[in-house]
Amino acid sequence: MPSITIGTLALTPRRADDLDAQLVAATGCNAAEIDMLLSAGPDRAARALLPFLGDDAPPVGTLAAAIARDPDAVATIRALYAAPPEASEILP
Repeated sequence: MPSITIGTLALTPRRADDLDAQLVAATGCNAAEIDMLLSAGPDRAARALLPFLGDDAPPVGTLAAAIARDPDAVATIRALYAAPPEASEILP
């Protein structure tokens, strides 16, 4: 996945192996419910972004602040959910 910028944060997303499980743990929603969640505020959008960032993700508060300042952030996060997995992520 290509790098993304939200506010002043340069982030390198990756596709989560267990996306639904991580989303339910972080947000209480699965991938099918994320579109509605992304409109619920920057803190929820930040939690929806976490599964794509891995262990080196900025704190949720930092992500939420960046999302709140960036009018394109939610569209950027939506694009991560819409992006098909890369061949290297599918093939063994």
